[in-house]
Amino acid sequence: MIDSEDIRDKKSNSLIDEFDRLEQKSSAEVDALLQDEDNAAQARAILRYRQSRMKHQMGKFDVEGEWKRFCSDQNIGGHSSAKTVLFRNVFYTVSSIAAVVLIVFLVSHWGWKQEDQMLAFEANNAPKTIMIGDKDNDMEPINDEQSDNGILLSQNKADFSKVRIVNGKNATKTITTPRGKDYEVVLSDGTEVLLNADSKLIFPVQFSGENRTVRLVGEAYFKVTKNKHCPFIVMTDKVATKVYGTEFNLKAYPHSGVNVTLISGSVAVNSEGKEVMLKPGQNAELNSNHEFEVTTVDTECYTQWKDGYFYFDNVPLIEVVRDLGRWYNVNIEIRDNSLMSYRLHFVASRKASVKEFVDNLNVFNYLSVVQKGNRLIIDKKENK
Repeated sequence: MIDSEDIRDKKSNSLIDEFDRLEQKSSAEVDALLQDEDNAAQARAILRYRQSRMKHQMGKFDVEGEWKRFCSDQNIGGHSSAKTVLFRNVFYTVSSIAAVVLIVFLVSHWGWKQEDQMLAFEANNAPKTIMIGDKDNDMEPINDEQSDNGILLSQNKADFSKVRIVNGKNATKTITTPRGKDYEVVLSDGTEVLLNADSKLIFPVQFSGENRTVRLVGEAYFKVTKNKHCPFIVMTDKVATKVYGTEFNLKAYPHSGVNVTLISGSVAVNSEGKEVMLKPGQNAELNSNHEFEVTTVDTECYTQWKDGYFYFDNVPLIEVVRDLGRWYNVNIEIRDNSLMSYRLHFVASRKASVKEFVDNLNVFNYLSVVQKGNRLIIDKKENK
């Protein structure tokens, strides 16, 4: 009898070779491979593995130990210890459960301060559309394509790069995103800003003066047009980020930490007179003492959202559920505060439904997740 483990490995090898061959080919050929019912689940998992570069990231963890734990959770009898086979088997197993979730490893980490609140995230009744206005109380939805004085608006993008100032008036605009939707803004200098869900950008219709200053609440990815004579400054409630031309991600939601992640160029991050300079591949996190902790990171952990993925690397459960809440706009209740100490290694498509997340999290021994209408209840799973 042929061992099922060997079949699984050969099939994974074959698909990986196929992706290698198609790597420089058209998306149509890749789509054809994904549409093959015999390969679909596994192919999607391997594709997402390539997109998120999980092999590099997983090298930081005890993969053998985590694989044994994963096998135990799934009642899988595999015993191979070769890491290349290990990764393929992990991705095969997870993809067979649900193609939308790439891999989840849940580990205990007791350094997280427990919170007393039971409701980790609360849904809101805000409009589910992109809003624009001159002030917070004068906002209108962007429903159709609009063009006025060189400003081009659509449901997916606002372009101010060809704006014309009328009667010398240079208004300030505010654009907000609802939960579950991101939005692109092109500023008058050509700077590209991708706003994540539940975020707000305040900016002048046309930059003037000695700097280019905008204000952000939430999260955004910036691709700043170079101008060494006119710095670009992003203000948040806690930090100011100053650049001349670069790419970086800034996350500064209310009641959450602040992270500035540099992709290219250089930035100076300032808070209460304390300033740090970042190099590409570094992240500055503002801690509870209002001091910056600068570390070298896998930047994709902080930027995969713009490509349609959740990517959590050793992130506390409370931060994970807040991100999920901002995307799905659900109430999330954590019944056992000791779960705050758990950290997640988690990658998933943002196209996945809430039910798919619930189903997949319930596969593991550690959590019990119940969906009741628009509420998710997270508790420890009882061992039977």
